[in-house]
Amino acid sequence: MKDYSKYSPLVLRISIAIVLLWFGFSQLKNPAQWTRMMPDYTHIIFPFSKATLIYMNGVVEIILAAVLLLGLWTRVNSALITLHLLHITTIVGYGAVGARDLALAIAALAIFLYGPDEYCLDNYIKREEYIPPHQR
Repeated sequence: MKDYSKYSPLVLRISIAIVLLWFGFSQLKNPAQWTRMMPDYTHIIFPFSKATLIYMNGVVEIILAAVLLLGLWTRVNSALITLHLLHITTIVGYGAVGARDLALAIAALAIFLYGPDEYCLDNYIKREEYIPPHQR
């Protein structure tokens, strides 16, 4: 049997990117669905409407997801995604949505801990022979 474990970081990275792309495009398509999850104090902190913040968040999530999908700046990007998702988890609180976002944050943390996988563009840009993190 072939060793398919080398694909697990790739599958995880692509999966998280797809979920973030879905969130991002969903926020751009229907911001009203997302504004009800935002705390009421956001208008005190930010000089924007809730809908504007949702649009901004959607764009940021799409950018982070696209960069993750390509495997560029994998560690920095996955760290930003982890922090972003942990922040969202604290906003939505305890419950099904919070548990989902916490699991996504932990998955993004796993990408950060592993670093660039064999299929990341990070490795092609370096133009060095790729050595998986677990073999270094």
